[in-house]
Amino acid sequence: MPRGWHSASAYGISSVSFPVPLLAAEPELQAAAAALASEFTLPTVDTGSNFILELTREGLQLRWRSKPEYQPLVLDYTRGKQAWRQQLGGGRQEAVVRALGLGKGFRPKVLDATAGLGRDGLILAHAGCEVRLLERNPAIHALLHQAVAHLQQFHGNEHWSYQRVLVLPAGSLLDHEDAHAVFADWQPDAVYLDPMFPEREKSAAVKKDMQMLQQLVGADLDADGLLAAALAIAKCRVVVKRPAKAPFLAGQTPSSQIASKKHRFDVYIKQAY
Repeated sequence: MPRGWHSASAYGISSVSFPVPLLAAEPELQAAAAALASEFTLPTVDTGSNFILELTREGLQLRWRSKPEYQPLVLDYTRGKQAWRQQLGGGRQEAVVRALGLGKGFRPKVLDATAGLGRDGLILAHAGCEVRLLERNPAIHALLHQAVAHLQQFHGNEHWSYQRVLVLPAGSLLDHEDAHAVFADWQPDAVYLDPMFPEREKSAAVKKDMQMLQQLVGADLDADGLLAAALAIAKCRVVVKRPAKAPFLAGQTPSSQIASKKHRFDVYIKQAY
């Protein structure tokens, strides 16, 4: 754990006030579920949470109790759409890759400081960046950690994910007064932020996995504070993903922008790579 890093219990957020339990889907998996719960500091008894993590024979899944019609959220980078995206020319045509400024053979070290389900971070790593993933919600962190571990075990230690991707202990840039000191031994060239935006009025337009994430995590009401912390840490640039019509983070005008269909990437440049 980086110096000065707080445990997940340091958060004053709803997911910790009402922690998500990690339970076994079958009696035979109870010992393994208890070991995982201990590793990620999650309850092993039903807390009455609207969400539960279940250990199945295929791995972890997140279930939304009040929406039984929704399929459980399973994070798996070895198959399906995420694996397919990673095969598209290294992801270099992706807006997030262009916003990070990859080019001329240079691949920045990137701290994805609001990693969530890790999809953008994995795209950056597949494009050649060394990426460290930071996620503060304990349940999402557990899903992310296990998904990355499965990807690396599935492909072996010669795979790009083994060489370039590291999931940090659960935490936030806002856990420490001097976040720069925490990353002094590994100063990233760039910091990537994708804070959770308040839920849209027409939530049906949001994909079901993101609806689950929004309900579990809620809006990142402290998101404005992330920009200053990220700018202090990054050597060269900070990239912030925002909904197309959202205000600038902390009201700060970016140096440039990269637009995608539904989002924009605000780029804050401190110096050239």
